[in-house]
Amino acid sequence: MALRTFVSQDGTLWNVWNVVPTLVHNERKVSLSTGMTSGWLCFESGGIKRRIVPVPTGWEEWSEDELDSALAKAQSVERRLPVEGAGPAGEST
Repeated sequence: MALRTFVSQDGTLWNVWNVVPTLVHNERKVSLSTGMTSGWLCFESGGIKRRIVPVPTGWEEWSEDELDSALAKAQSVERRLPVEGAGPAGEST
């Protein structure tokens, strides 16, 4: 996994890395949307996440301007929090 850090044009510091998914998390299968099984590029800053699916070829060598341009096109990701009191399959415990 490569990791890059850059400053966007608005002065925000972003971390960027490629995600290579495994299909099991905490002993339960994880369902991924179509196209995501090959991975995605994740942008993160202060709890805000965005992603590009699939991982663009050669992104590790992009300039900060190219990363900033890709960030502008990246999809926002809502944080999914586990349901309090839910078991592994979402049942109440």
